[in-house]
Amino acid sequence: MNTNPVAEDGTPHRDVALRIGRFLRGLERARRQPNRREAYHLRLALEHLRAEQYTDSDEAMKDAERCAPLPAQVASLITTNDPVTLVQLQGQLEEVLAAKS
Repeated sequence: MNTNPVAEDGTPHRDVALRIGRFLRGLERARRQPNRREAYHLRLALEHLRAEQYTDSDEAMKDAERCAPLPAQVASLITTNDPVTLVQLQGQLEEVLAAKS
């Protein structure tokens, strides 16, 4: 039984949240932190999920999964070089899910 009333089967929010969670669990199983590209696209997917922009969040996840290059305007920014940990990303996902419920 699903205890989260917001994350009902088949909702766009649930689908994208599951996809992000699945990706994060894959990194955890591989015992590695996300690389710069993955981290950027994951953070972008989380931002879009928070803003309920599910199509954009899904596109960002596609980019994370295929480790797409960073956009040119972002690639040279110092902030994209800041490492982000798996724990931080999992925490952000939990915050988004908690805010939605």
